[in-house]
Amino acid sequence: MKFVYEPSISKYDFGPSHPFRGDRFPSFVDFLRKRREPFEIVGYTGPAPSWDDLMAVHDEGYLNFLKTLSKTGYGLISLDTPAFKGMWEAALSIVHSSLSAIRIAIREGSAAGFGGAHHAGINVGGGFCLINDVAVVTKWAQRNGLDSVAIFDHDAHHGNGTMEIFFDDDTVLYISVHQDPTTIYPGVGFARQIGRGKGEGFTVNIPLPPKAGPISYRMAFEEVIKPVTDSFDADLSIAHGGSDPHFLDPLTDLGQTLNGLWEIGKWASLIRARYRVELLISGYNSDIRNWGWLSLLRGFSGLDIGFNPMEVEGNPPKERDYVLRRARLVVEEVKRVLSRYWRLA
Repeated sequence: MKFVYEPSISKYDFGPSHPFRGDRFPSFVDFLRKRREPFEIVGYTGPAPSWDDLMAVHDEGYLNFLKTLSKTGYGLISLDTPAFKGMWEAALSIVHSSLSAIRIAIREGSAAGFGGAHHAGINVGGGFCLINDVAVVTKWAQRNGLDSVAIFDHDAHHGNGTMEIFFDDDTVLYISVHQDPTTIYPGVGFARQIGRGKGEGFTVNIPLPPKAGPISYRMAFEEVIKPVTDSFDADLSIAHGGSDPHFLDPLTDLGQTLNGLWEIGKWASLIRARYRVELLISGYNSDIRNWGWLSLLRGFSGLDIGFNPMEVEGNPPKERDYVLRRARLVVEEVKRVLSRYWRLA
């Protein structure tokens, strides 16, 4: 399977004291090469995203605002997302990465790469996200004949920007499994947020409790994600996230393991769709991130995990009974609110 990478993406970097550094991208590619992992590293394909591609998602005023701040590098997109010089070109590189992965998947069935800036909304950025590449490439795919798109967002944080963009759209199924939004940024993504108008029922939020790990995730996939995506039967599926659901990530409080991340990648490969893409971006423990991304990538590509997780993460905590009970309540609530729209397990 091909993995998309261009060195220019490393310029997506918020500075030395920020948790999101651009060296995460070349670090992972070097890691794959040193381990001789069976993925073909390829550069970007086709033209870069056009202004019209970006305008299909974002307000023109917001895009011009980003371009202006990019020239000086001074200012704030949000409290956690400072401007930096050249950030416009860096954000376009993220979008070009995702777009290249889509183009390759259309030719070859599946592909992977970097991307998943899901907090950027129609006219706002934040959460380290400037341009919503997932939404941009979804709109691009639909203009190029792929009518239905399923987005499987497995980042620990909810994709508030993506949800906003497609909230009233019945051609895009947005599914997010994430940490309880009462305990983490961005504070939305509740089970009862299911879409609006013709898009009602096409937003699926599964807010798992803190410490939720592989058993809770398996419950969510088997009882909600799989039956919904089987019924939707997409032309294209875009899965994205990273290592931040891992129990050692410093910015989150979930209980996933490396084996659990491998399972998430495997599930992404099982979503019913003609073409499939996996995009990687999140993760804030530099000792775990490469292993977590590798776990996702190997699961998505149909390979076993390929290493001993205990040598990397130690002995992971077991999911406590109270966590599993809360996860069960969440899944049952999701099934209740979606039962009008989908046949669930």
